[in-house]
Amino acid sequence: MKNDIETRRIRVLVADDDLPMLAAIHRLLESDFEIVDMVSDGRSLVEAAVRLKPDVIVSDISMPRLNGIEAARAIRRHLPDVRIIFLTMYGHRAYRSAAVNLGVSGYLLKSSVREELKKTVRNACPISP
Repeated sequence: MKNDIETRRIRVLVADDDLPMLAAIHRLLESDFEIVDMVSDGRSLVEAAVRLKPDVIVSDISMPRLNGIEAARAIRRHLPDVRIIFLTMYGHRAYRSAAVNLGVSGYLLKSSVREELKKTVRNACPISP
């Protein structure tokens, strides 16, 4: 008999202020992962993360009320072990450096979401059956 951690699905919190992109990410991930919530700004992301304690957070960098990098810093104070994956249209070195300094588990460009997101989530948190 498998224990709970081997049989449960990876719990994912998704944040993006682009609502069509948010819906697309949900459709892409819902068959393989448990989507615990979807939010559209950085402050809501921090609140949802602290409340729901997801395994993985998939977040845009550029969002209203608090950008993804600042939201990730705040989340790290409460949930130091949560896996964070940035999904962004920005490939700039400064953003990547900030992400690396936060110890994120992935940094994907939105242009590669279809090919890479599921694999990146699985690699970030390998608890699924």
